[in-house]
Parts: sequence; structure tokens; C-alpha cells
Amino acid sequence: VNAPKMQVPQKVFSNAKPNESPKQTPAPPAFTGGYNQVQSGFNSQLKTKSLFTGGQPTGRTGASAGLTAPKRGRGVLNPQNLTPGARVPLCGQCNLYIRGPFITALGKIWCPEHFVCTNEKCKRPLQDIGFVEEDNGLYCEYCFEQYLAPVCSKCSKKIKADCLNAIGKQFHPECFNCTYCGKLFGNSPFFLEDSLPYCENDWNELFTTKCIACGFPIEAGDRWVEALNNNYHSPCFNCSKCKVNLEGQSFFAKGGRPYCKSHAR
Repeated sequence: VNAPKMQVPQKVFSNAKPNESPKQTPAPPAFTGGYNQVQSGFNSQLKTKSLFTGGQPTGRTGASAGLTAPKRGRGVLNPQNLTPGARVPLCGQCNLYIRGPFITALGKIWCPEHFVCTNEKCKRPLQDIGFVEEDNGLYCEYCFEQYLAPVCSKCSKKIKADCLNAIGKQFHPECFNCTYCGKLFGNSPFFLEDSLPYCENDWNELFTTKCIACGFPIEAGDRWVEALNNNYHSPCFNCSKCKVNLEGQSFFAKGGRPYCKSHAR
């Protein structure tokens, strides 16, 4: 029966500060003593989560996901006010007093002939068809959808109603989902990898290095040990029998698992 080989760990680094990116772990020096060495230190090559939150109606783009929607409405036609001493309405478009019926919408007043689509090539009357407000202008539905509605970054179709702004892009709410499993984020956090969003479960499963002992990810800043072709959190690198911690200690490999000297045989 082959006796287990004793392993000797490399120097353990302990100079990382909380919330600071770990420093590069030096490559182990060449060794000719008949046993292998172990890398031990602060993980500097593992991926760091880029966490974002989704579904919050912040209206901002990039750092969080927010829902916005075009403001739609209809003008109200008001008859001429003949009450003595009543204030004569002033058209917000031509800045002239209106002596006859007038239209009110969004807290403003228009002459009926001036309550039209802002698009110079359209000028369609809006009283009977409603309007969409965009950039302080009123547009008919057709012009809004043709020229102003944002394009979904996922399906490339126009967004005519609720628009979700996230990671510097715009989406239909039903199109902003996990790249891997397709789950909608809703109010759940999401994580970016190569500019693509993933749910937390899939991001951890696909892109993190995991401790072979506990199964949890080794995150940037964690103390870690690389041994026996596996990765361990430093507190998890223990003798497989008595559980004494082996970080910085000589250990023996048996069946691909670490043991202290007392339990190596």
C-alpha cells in the first residue's frame, strides 16, 4: 500500500482589508523536495458580483431597473365662457386669447385648431383620437409608435406601453429576464456577466468558484486554499478525520482528501 504523501502549504497571505479587492497571489516557487505545494492566500482571480436591483419604479437607467410609461390622455373641449368678469383663456400654442370654445389637457389650454400632433408632417387633430405626451410635445398614437417609441433591446420590437430601463438599455417588462433560465426578475436582484443579466442562483452556479468542502462560492476577499486540484475556504481546509484546520500546516493527501499527520494512516 502506498503511503500518503506529505504536502506543505505555501506562505499564507493576510494583508487584505475588508471590502478591498484581494492582491494577486504569487505563483509558488519551484520545489524539488518530493512533495507538492499548496497555494494559500486571498483570492484575486475570482469573479465579483455586479449586483443590480430590478422592478423598482425609479425611472433611472443603468444602475437599477425602473418602469416608465408614456403619458396618454384626451383633451377636454370647453364651451366659451360668457360669464361676466371671467378670465379669457390664453392658447399655450399661439399665445392669443381664445374667444370661443377651447381645449384643456395636461393643465394647459389650446385653441381647437392648435390641438394637433406635434409632428410637422402629420398635424392630425387630437381631440377625437387622444394623444401621447413625449418631450413636452403631444403626438398621435401613430407618430409616437413610428418615430418615438423606444425599441426593446431583447426582441427589437417597439415598446408602446410600460418600458423597463435597466443596464443602460430598454426592455418590455416581459423581456427582461435571466439569460440562462429565462426567469423574470420582478423585484429580485440580478447580476451581470459580459453585460448579460442573470438571476442570483444561475450566476452563482455558472460563474463562481466554489469551495469543495462546503459547496458555497469563494468570493473576492475570502481567504482561500488551493490544494489537491480543488479550492477551499481557509476555514474549510481541515483534516478529513479530526477537522483540525490545515491552513499553513503540513498535511497528507489520501484518496484525494487532506489529513493531518496523526490521521494520515
